Amino acid sequence: MKQISLYKIQFITVLLILFTVNSCKKDSTDFGKYDTYSPTPEFSIPLFNTNINMLNITLNDSFKSSVDNSGLVHFVYRQDSLFSYKITDFYNFENANKTSINNSLGEITINNVSSSKKSTLQDLTTNFSAPSKAVFDSIAGKNVIFPAITETITNVKPFDAFTEFTSVTFSQGYLILTIHNHLPINLSAITLNLYNLLPTQTLLGVYNYTNIAPGASKSDSILLTNKTISNATGYSMPVFNTNSSAPTAVLVNYQDSIVIKARTSGVKASSGTAVFPDQSIASQSTTLDFTTPDSTQRIRKLKLAAGKLNFIAQSTIKEPIELTINFTGALKNGMPFPSQVITIPTTGNSAFYYDSSINLAGVSLDLTQKISKPYNNVSITYSARVISSGLPVTFNATDYVNLQVNTTNNLLEYIEGYFGRIEVLSTKNNFINLSFLDNFKGGFNLDAPELKVTVNNSAGVPIEFQYNVIGKNRDGLIQDAQIVPFTANFPLVSEAGQTKNTYQVYSNKNGNGKINELLSLPPNSVQITGKMLSNPIKDPTINQFIKLGSALNVNLELDLPLALHTSGFSLVDSTAFDALQFDKFKEVILGLNIDNRFPFDANIKIVFMNDSNNIPVDSIIYNKIVTSAITDVNGKTIQSSKSKNRISLDENRLRKLITNRVNKIKLFTTFITENNGTKPIKIYSDYDMKISVGIIATLKKL
Repeated sequence: MKQISLYKIQFITVLLILFTVNSCKKDSTDFGKYDTYSPTPEFSIPLFNTNINMLNITLNDSFKSSVDNSGLVHFVYRQDSLFSYKITDFYNFENANKTSINNSLGEITINNVSSSKKSTLQDLTTNFSAPSKAVFDSIAGKNVIFPAITETITNVKPFDAFTEFTSVTFSQGYLILTIHNHLPINLSAITLNLYNLLPTQTLLGVYNYTNIAPGASKSDSILLTNKTISNATGYSMPVFNTNSSAPTAVLVNYQDSIVIKARTSGVKASSGTAVFPDQSIASQSTTLDFTTPDSTQRIRKLKLAAGKLNFIAQSTIKEPIELTINFTGALKNGMPFPSQVITIPTTGNSAFYYDSSINLAGVSLDLTQKISKPYNNVSITYSARVISSGLPVTFNATDYVNLQVNTTNNLLEYIEGYFGRIEVLSTKNNFINLSFLDNFKGGFNLDAPELKVTVNNSAGVPIEFQYNVIGKNRDGLIQDAQIVPFTANFPLVSEAGQTKNTYQVYSNKNGNGKINELLSLPPNSVQITGKMLSNPIKDPTINQFIKLGSALNVNLELDLPLALHTSGFSLVDSTAFDALQFDKFKEVILGLNIDNRFPFDANIKIVFMNDSNNIPVDSIIYNKIVTSAITDVNGKTIQSSKSKNRISLDENRLRKLITNRVNKIKLFTTFITENNGTKPIKIYSDYDMKISVGIIATLKKL
């Protein structure tokens, strides 16, 4: 146990020199791999022989050692996909677009109606005065002079009921009454009073006619605007005057007649109960407004890998409504996207809600069709038609059909336009574990460390990457690497599908980061945070793109080539040391033979402490316990150096350590490169250090 404790002290020191261990790994070294080396120790109790070389170095799970073409050793930390972004970071399509289309039924067109009513001479005479009727009864069927007639016919003769409506209020149109004269004499003056018979008899209008020759006809009309007419109408003739046929005798035939024809022309109705013919009630253009988080965004083209166009329609019209929607400039499989037609059924007397959707997978939308704003808008033409059931239905101009259109469940395949200034923060803080540097105390001056960033960009957008790389040591000191932002390469629209790579190397030499200062803390950890900023130079006129699967992946590598210079770089570590184990010894001498090919000297200070109060009890300083190898003009070792060292713990020192119950050793190892630390050195893979360790232990006399 005593020998192993002494061995452990020096072995830790040697390993620290080569950055090979930390406290958690001291007892895990595989000595078997050095069995081929067996120098002859001069000590009475040999402990071990070992050969430590650069190929044996292991730092931690994050850092790996590698060797470049020249043989220079590098410690490399690499993290792939440090940051990555997706299409929705630039544009959130979902629920960003909707439009509402509201249409009142307004005036409807109904079919023109007509009805004819024939009145024979015999029918007419039944309404004449008694003397006049007696005259005509006496001459009926004879060729005589047809007498003049001046009569008032007050009774109302109904037309046949109209089948196109029950009762309507007209907003425009005319009701025309035409008299056809099939009597053998001239109708000199006729006045017709037209009546609406339901629900009560009311006068609709007065028609006046003069001089209608035998076999001829004349028409008169009234304006129907704001008039309510039922399907039951009739007329009277308060004035019925004819000329005489004198001097010509004519046949007085009771079957001769006049025919009154009533018909509508150009009518529209605002309310009532009527039969709707198939007709358009609305036709307009509107837009789906693709709102964007940045007002400078200009989305000009979209293609959807998946998605739906939702229609939510509401109608109070009592007939089915056919809605036809066209997307201006929309394509699918290179062909115009067909008109989308939905039909809203009728539910009779209540409003009807209709929910439908259209599959937009594979549809390309052109957002440049609106002249006043040729971006962020999908132009839509919309029309609504009433589909007639052929039955009378109640209606009002305030009846309506409303349509809400929006997109949902969308997956963008391709988007083109200008994406504006979008800032995307990293979703996590990334740490580089540099805990293996915990034992380094100042003077750690690597000459050419580099932080390498690789960006693989298949999104056609210029992206500026802004990183904060902050190192922090165990004492809380912080150093910002002051990384200079850079803009990654990106494919143009014509290069869609390609990936452009950017390789950025940060170093003091390149003047774009303080990597040397960061590592000189030295840091226990390095925190990396960052953000992405699209379009660092604003230009809404340019066209950019993002495809489904477009990615921005950022890979990071911290490369520490072992090229350094130092005159005060120190390693500090501690280990358990039970002084009570040496109670039976008078003196213990630890001997080391070192054959060193590394180009630096090393001094060591051993401090003995009691862990309960952490106060130094004693210390030993050994300068140049390791002497530097001899190098050529290029700083590469050409001859190793050999040194022999003895570390003695005499009786007085042992007693002091035991009395103060020393149970801990703190080791300070200081390195000095050639020319008192001014000459940079490089550590190559063929460098090694051969070590033989043994002890001479003298027991107390009994």
